[in-house]
Formats: sequence, C-alpha cells, structure tokens
Amino acid sequence: MGAKNKVIAGDYTGAHIAMAAGQVVLNISLGNMIILNKKMVASHAVESETKGTHTVSLTFADGKKSLLELDDQMCKALLAQLF
Repeated sequence: MGAKNKVIAGDYTGAHIAMAAGQVVLNISLGNMIILNKKMVASHAVESETKGTHTVSLTFADGKKSLLELDDQMCKALLAQLF
C-alpha cells in the first residue's frame, strides 16, 4: 500500500495533500486550501523514509504543526517548493 498523501497528525489531521496548478497544496475542505510554500511554512523536516513513504513534519507561519505522509513524487515536489 502506498503513501496516503495526507496529514496524519497535528493540525489539519485528515486533510489531503495534492498538486494544483503545479504547486503542492493542503486541501482543508472544498475550496479551502493552503499552498505549501516558503511563505506559509516556517520550517519542515523529513522525519522518516521507508519504501517510497516519507513522513514530513511542517511548522506553519502561524505556529500550527502537521505531520504528513507522502509518496516519493509528492515529497520531492514539496521539498523543491520549500527550498
């Protein structure tokens, strides 16, 4: 089973991570999303990597924190966006 591409803990638990217009976004609800870029994310860390599944922690600019489970493609896109 592949990575879920979603928030697995913390703020926004259960929200899906997707690509929209070439950017990685966190879909909170229909029409409500956060673009995961350097402006919105204060810090990030790759917590673990196993068989195509990456666990990434994010601290948002407003102080909220989320733990994400991402597949290889989504993780690479996110890290490039946050570089």
